[in-house]
Amino acid sequence: MTTKPVAKGDAIDFNLETMTVEQGLHLIEQERVQPLLTYLRTGVFENRNNMTFMKAYSVVVQFGDQQQHSFKLYSYYKKVIQDYCTEAMSSLALVSGEELLSALADLWEKNTILVFWMQRVFQYLDRFFTKSSTEHPDLFKAALQCFTDTVYSKVKDKCVAAMVAVVNRERDGYEINQDVLRLLVEMLCTVGDTGPKVVKQKEGIDKSSADRLLWQSQARGSYKNDFESSLLSATQEYYRNKVAGWMAAYSCPIFLAEIQKRLDDEESRLSRYLDSSSETELKRVVQMELILNTAKQLVEMSTGAQSMFQNQRYEELKLMYRIFKREPTMLPHLISVMEPYIEQRCSRIVEDQQMIDNPPTYTERVLELKKEVDDMVVSCFESDTGFQKGRNKGLEAILNKDTRCAKYLALFSDLQLKKGLKGRNEDEVQSLVNQVVGLFAHLKDKDIFLDIYKSALSRRLLNKLSVSNDAEDCFITKLKVECGQQAIQKLASMFTDMALSDQLQEEYMKGSHSGSPGGVTHEVRVLQTNAWPEKADDAPVVPCQEMLTCIRAYEAFYHAKHNGRKLRWIYNMGQVEIKCHGLARQHLLVVSAYQCLALMLFNHRKEVTLKEVCEATKLPEEECRRQVMSLTVSRHKVLMHDGTGKDLSIDAKLQVNSSFTSEKIKVQVSLIKKEEKAGETTALAEAPVERKHVIDAAIVRIMKSRNRLEHNALLEEVFRQCTLFKPQPTQIKSQIEHLIEREFLKRDEKNRNAYIYLP
Repeated sequence: MTTKPVAKGDAIDFNLETMTVEQGLHLIEQERVQPLLTYLRTGVFENRNNMTFMKAYSVVVQFGDQQQHSFKLYSYYKKVIQDYCTEAMSSLALVSGEELLSALADLWEKNTILVFWMQRVFQYLDRFFTKSSTEHPDLFKAALQCFTDTVYSKVKDKCVAAMVAVVNRERDGYEINQDVLRLLVEMLCTVGDTGPKVVKQKEGIDKSSADRLLWQSQARGSYKNDFESSLLSATQEYYRNKVAGWMAAYSCPIFLAEIQKRLDDEESRLSRYLDSSSETELKRVVQMELILNTAKQLVEMSTGAQSMFQNQRYEELKLMYRIFKREPTMLPHLISVMEPYIEQRCSRIVEDQQMIDNPPTYTERVLELKKEVDDMVVSCFESDTGFQKGRNKGLEAILNKDTRCAKYLALFSDLQLKKGLKGRNEDEVQSLVNQVVGLFAHLKDKDIFLDIYKSALSRRLLNKLSVSNDAEDCFITKLKVECGQQAIQKLASMFTDMALSDQLQEEYMKGSHSGSPGGVTHEVRVLQTNAWPEKADDAPVVPCQEMLTCIRAYEAFYHAKHNGRKLRWIYNMGQVEIKCHGLARQHLLVVSAYQCLALMLFNHRKEVTLKEVCEATKLPEEECRRQVMSLTVSRHKVLMHDGTGKDLSIDAKLQVNSSFTSEKIKVQVSLIKKEEKAGETTALAEAPVERKHVIDAAIVRIMKSRNRLEHNALLEEVFRQCTLFKPQPTQIKSQIEHLIEREFLKRDEKNRNAYIYLP
């Protein structure tokens, strides 16, 4: 409803000085109220200019300052609204259901228009009359009270029941009049409010959009008490009945899709016509019936979580997680199925004998499984911490049953760093390193991995077998993050030694002999005693004259730079390239230092016995036989012997195989594997470091800082500090007893379960 503005300068042609209050009210009735009521009944507004408003407002201002007249104006204002509501109520009493809702919504909308324009006429009363009175509320509140007493109190129960029925009807898929419900929700939020008012508001963002009148309330009026409680009860009953039917008829994926649809519908309903204050309670009720009361059954259905994991139906798992996440206490049901699934998948690999017999394939399959479950946790479960812990628990329960995974992973790393990473770009290298270190993080026997990795790293560095220094650095950096600086300190020292050795070699090459004393070019690596796993053989090996010349030259150079340092030569780690002239074709043989010593004897004698080789080199017989036999096998038959079969007797005569030839000029002679004594392999695998010393150090460190500690508390502290392996309680107890015997600790005389540190 709009009115034409009065032109500037127009006069109001009536005399307020001689007018009585009754005449003024009559003027308001004729000029303003009746046209407004006619508009509400017919939709046609007769007086479309502001002159009528100004006349009516002038009357209110004229008489509004006088107490006895103010009350008459106030009473008239209430009577107009009261009469309109009473007239409308007569028609409401005859209808019910959706028809009642439509009629009530229409009445509320028209009553809002009436109140808004009436308040504009009589608003002067709110300046003084209602403000100074405790008996007479302001105009908006008085109008709302008239509506409440005349209409709402009489149709409240029927209205609420009908609204709930309509909401359930929409839940069943039927179209409803949302505008009606929106108006009625506004009515419920306003009725009973202590400070309501009507405001004019644009219906859209566009400035040209139409104006709409609506009530604004400070609280939520009767909405909470009269409507929301009924809606929540009906919602609970509705979904409880629905769930019973779905559980019997639907598979788990269809059930989940239905739940998601219903949850989305309820959120949409809140944004379309329900009040936002209902969000928390409505979601609580809906999620209780759709999620809390069904989650366990859904997970355990034949088409539930276990089937989804087994068949890798990740979209369905993603939907289940998204639904369960609304009620976090339900997530453990899903995690409890994921853990045994991962254990089962992992067991298929680690218990497969073919995989056990093929370490590279074994490790690749475990890494693939790790990546698969990692991706699953990220994509399906949004990297939820509970699922990450479940994944870790499932993998670690199987991988840590023995030390095989730690050993195989170290061997796999060595294989990749020797040749597997060849030709790969930086991103691919980084990805593989991340995968290996990610799997390493799950191992409890980290010390076993590090011990084998350290031995392999030393061979790669000394024999220059690494395909990429960047990959080696990346591995060390990742291991440092996972284990700490102390755990990889020796690995880092090995790289430092190699760098320093390169510098020394450059300086050595600048000598008068140009790094080739006696015409023998050689390269020396100076290693710290405690940083490298290689140990010198105890046998007093006698080097040949050519080798001895090189040793003396380097020692003279080294001692000139460093006083007080002693070099101990590790012949068993050396490698030699020998140019052979007495063969059918000229070859360059790559042999061990021990094999070189044996071959050099043939420069002076045509035939040598194994015993003579042992005497000349001072090698132990068993090791000497292994070294020499490697030169007599069919693949690299550089030497021949007069014995039968493959075994060499101590008196077997050896001579150069002058007919030896190979397709390659440079021939790498492989050593026969050394037979390990029973128990050596097990000892290496199970305890690569002296774990008892690590436990001792941890106990002493803890007790020194705490002075007194009970047994269980000490165990917990030791578990926390032993990060590279998980000690057994019996191991810790045994080491405590040893420390008591060695008088590092003593038992508390008052409490035998507590220990005291002895400084």
